[in-house]
Amino acid sequence: MNHQEPAPRDLIYRKEKVYFWIVLSFSILSYIMFAASIIGIAILIGLLIFSFFLHGIMMGHIRTNGVKLSPSQFPAVYSKVEELCAKMELKKVPDVYVMQSGGALNAFATRFFRKNMIVVYSEIFDLIEDGCEEELTFVLAHELAHIKRNHLGKMAFIYPSMWIPGLAEMYMRACEYTCDRYAAYYSGNPGAAKTSLAMLAIGKKTFFHVNQQAYMDQINQEKGFFVWLSEILSTHPHLPKRIHAIETFFGGVESSVVFQKRSFRHFGFAIIIVFLFVGFVASIWTSLSAFGSLDPFPDAEEDSWSGEETSPLIQAVILGDMAKAEKLIKGGADLEFEDYSSYTAMDWAIKSGNTEMVKLLLDEGADPNYETGYSMTPLMTAAEKGNPEMVRLLKSAGADVNYQESVEGMTALMYAAMGDDEETVNLLLGYGADPEIKDYQSMTAYMRALDTGSESIAILLKPHTK
Repeated sequence: MNHQEPAPRDLIYRKEKVYFWIVLSFSILSYIMFAASIIGIAILIGLLIFSFFLHGIMMGHIRTNGVKLSPSQFPAVYSKVEELCAKMELKKVPDVYVMQSGGALNAFATRFFRKNMIVVYSEIFDLIEDGCEEELTFVLAHELAHIKRNHLGKMAFIYPSMWIPGLAEMYMRACEYTCDRYAAYYSGNPGAAKTSLAMLAIGKKTFFHVNQQAYMDQINQEKGFFVWLSEILSTHPHLPKRIHAIETFFGGVESSVVFQKRSFRHFGFAIIIVFLFVGFVASIWTSLSAFGSLDPFPDAEEDSWSGEETSPLIQAVILGDMAKAEKLIKGGADLEFEDYSSYTAMDWAIKSGNTEMVKLLLDEGADPNYETGYSMTPLMTAAEKGNPEMVRLLKSAGADVNYQESVEGMTALMYAAMGDDEETVNLLLGYGADPEIKDYQSMTAYMRALDTGSESIAILLKPHTK
């Protein structure tokens, strides 16, 4: 993806925002269910008070037993923390404590009474004695990134989603990818970022000897339901994936790592999770209703155009209102605003087959290579829809036919190969689309066509394979 220095705004993992709104929606629903009755409010307040006191006790223990960094206590490390805070534009330097860990390798950021803190376990802090200051810097920058992105403040809003196995965890894993990027960028050493993650796997004595490529490839052999399940229920991505993400984001090279495609038997567990949540909501509703204090929600006309979910420009595009769309654009509307599904105005124009609207957006400066939160460019969307007219229009505007999206490494030709429109495939090939490009699962467009049963498309692509 990245063949040049990334901008700070590119450091945010694309799925973080989408996953946050998903878990927040579940949490808001849970809060509403609790707040709908007196007993529900009492239960919710009780849980919050209990969590508050447990957290307060832990913070008290850390503040009275940990060693707090300061200009007079490990001044070199404290100065590095100040430097990182200045780079990240954090207004206040958080308190940093070092705690004896009993051999555990860990660090975490936390918050109490609007006061941010970072705790580093002594096993990691000992790196300063081994000449590994860069690795310690990455760890500190990673935790500062959680504060920069306000991950700590958001936890209070998504607390109920943690009761559903695997739900809040998907958001937390996205946050870890973001913080890894922030830490590698602001520490200025992606190489140290990768060795730091290797250290978490094998320890601080031998991590320099780890063959990182072999470690990333290891995930190819370790597969199956419980391997998948262990990640679904984890707040952190598997370490080989985190190293791979740093390598591909900052290295600008194609990795040979193949992450196994989830099989349909795994999808069954996702269905179970959904049923667990439905059962959870139903049980709360039933319990609260038993007290006679839960009234049905009043009927109301559904407003599908909530200002928090979409934008006036996207509304105009969906309705095909050219005059209004042009007026909004002239008034400064954000052409790359993403709605709750991470679709832009351009995406909706392509999906609705409105060629004139696409021309308008392109003429007004819409980027034909903009990759949205769901990891597709306009050309990929047009290719997936099998719309050759849109493909021609986007190509004439400068769309890159061989652009690979950042999550799976897919190209427009791969999306077209999974459809049934031969003209679109031939058109992309004529524009120079490379059928030999492999995605991050080492699949070509020809293999994608076979995998989805698009036999006629596979025949078109087969002569191009080696």
